[in-house]
Amino acid sequence: MRFPFFRPSPCLAAFVTLACLMLFSGTVCAAGKVRTEKKTIISEELTRPTFKTLTVSLCPKNFRKKKEEWEKGEWKVDNCSRARLMYPLYKKTPWLNQLIAQSVILPMFAERLEETPARKGGEALYEGKLANLVRKGGEYGSVENPPVIEFTAKLTGYDKDSLSSERFPRPEIFGSYLQFAFEHELRQQYDARPSGPSGGFIVVDIRTRKILTFDNLILPGREKALENLQRTSFRAWLKTERKLPEKAIWLHLANPSYAFSVNKNWRIAEGGLIFRFATNEVGPRPFGSPEIFVEKDRLQNIIHPDILEQIPGRELTAGN
Repeated sequence: MRFPFFRPSPCLAAFVTLACLMLFSGTVCAAGKVRTEKKTIISEELTRPTFKTLTVSLCPKNFRKKKEEWEKGEWKVDNCSRARLMYPLYKKTPWLNQLIAQSVILPMFAERLEETPARKGGEALYEGKLANLVRKGGEYGSVENPPVIEFTAKLTGYDKDSLSSERFPRPEIFGSYLQFAFEHELRQQYDARPSGPSGGFIVVDIRTRKILTFDNLILPGREKALENLQRTSFRAWLKTERKLPEKAIWLHLANPSYAFSVNKNWRIAEGGLIFRFATNEVGPRPFGSPEIFVEKDRLQNIIHPDILEQIPGRELTAGN
């Protein structure tokens, strides 16, 4: 039956809308229909990858080493060079494998080999890049006696309390942010002062499928404020970890060789953010790669609110 002269009043329309919102929490009501909002579902599988290891070696007279000999370090006795890469593999999340390849591992190879990063391809290129790194060592010696090269790279999680079946730390999730630690190092025979490991933290936004940079973290114009907080935390690190007295700390911070500037290598931790410095960045090689902690409460109006919200309190664990 039709009622051509009936028109709902504005009050009735508002009542229907309110009822819709109350009855269908997490949905959107429009034009008399109920439309479900799309939500990002964070799978626990993202913290449970398998880890794959690739090894490429170059030994005199094409001598091949067995896996057991490699693990024992016997390859060094025969002047063999090798390059190894360990990385997570996601069987059910191919987009994450592609993101890791294009944004983390292949750019690292390009920097090491001084070449243009590959625009296409992923895991299939890894072994060839490792072989190129080993061959590149021959440029520093003769064909008959190239210097021994050892290259290692690993992309793992950071939570040493949660290990995979391969005994590697699993990646952590804070809200929609998946976190890894990436390290790579090239050691070369006859190098008087080998460099320390390079790399940093990798934070992936699962919603946008992108890697977050420092620019995604910091609010405009707030770098100096963060630098001041980091300097305070670094002073505490020098006192507690290096056992330096106040005068020695003051002299160290005044040393132009280790000029302090804002650190852009960050990851989320319980109660705040952790920043890691590179070897020789803020101190001599025995300092290693210092890590400092900045509490969440001090980061208000310094970092983006959406990232700040995902930092749990100290009483919580990753993923809560």
